[in-house]
Amino acid sequence: MRDFRAIIKEAQALHRPVKRFALFSGGNDSGVMTHAVWMAGLIDAAVHINTGTGIPQTRTFVGDFCERYAIPLLEYHPPISYRDLVLKYGFPGPGAHGFMYNYLKERCVDQLVREHKSHSRSRIMLITGVRLSESKRRMGHVVPIAQFKRRPCSIWVAPLLDWTKDDLAAYRAAHGVPESEVAALLHMSGECLCGAFAHPDEIKDLEAFYPETAARIHSLEVEVAAVGKHAVWGTAPGKERRRAAPGILCSDCAPTDVLAGGAK
Repeated sequence: MRDFRAIIKEAQALHRPVKRFALFSGGNDSGVMTHAVWMAGLIDAAVHINTGTGIPQTRTFVGDFCERYAIPLLEYHPPISYRDLVLKYGFPGPGAHGFMYNYLKERCVDQLVREHKSHSRSRIMLITGVRLSESKRRMGHVVPIAQFKRRPCSIWVAPLLDWTKDDLAAYRAAHGVPESEVAALLHMSGECLCGAFAHPDEIKDLEAFYPETAARIHSLEVEVAAVGKHAVWGTAPGKERRRAAPGILCSDCAPTDVLAGGAK
């Protein structure tokens, strides 16, 4: 297993970023990653993207976690709300995930990069907790350091790439890193519930563990039905046939073969 510090230091030497941010969703992987890189002095701050669709307890956990370790925390919000998007287009299925990802997360990352560049060619390091072993279908598709032509100022780094669940558990136990209640119960971060890759029982899990969040979704379903759009959260419109890959920041959304460096 390659040392996470070495991966970040390699990225720093290659790209000389002016800022380094840990992208903290509140899930297990990003929590361990954020703790590790902060304690090693390798980041300037943590960043949480508040999509407006998530479970409130996840955002509370992120805030408490960063306060506990004195990690500066930046929170970003999408320019267009999820409610406005689904009232206009209906609830997304897998084929529309890229569209939702762009509005709910990618534009927040773009704003983060714009705000922290010192000049047009500045590089901003964005560190994720994505791991190769999350899905067998991801094997061979993830790289530790990635830069894409479409957004050359963003340097994506996956320092825990080779870690297993056992490695995460061992690190958490050794350092007393807390786990969020949401991740423990639902096995996902809960920071984005756009529904595009929801599993069949996901709404039932939300009703059981987070009824207020489920009620918010059901209330929105009524609004969406009233405007004649696809109104069943977590399902695909009947006409949808295409599957879209999850974005870089949706590693716990779906078992697909895209990575932390797979979005072009």
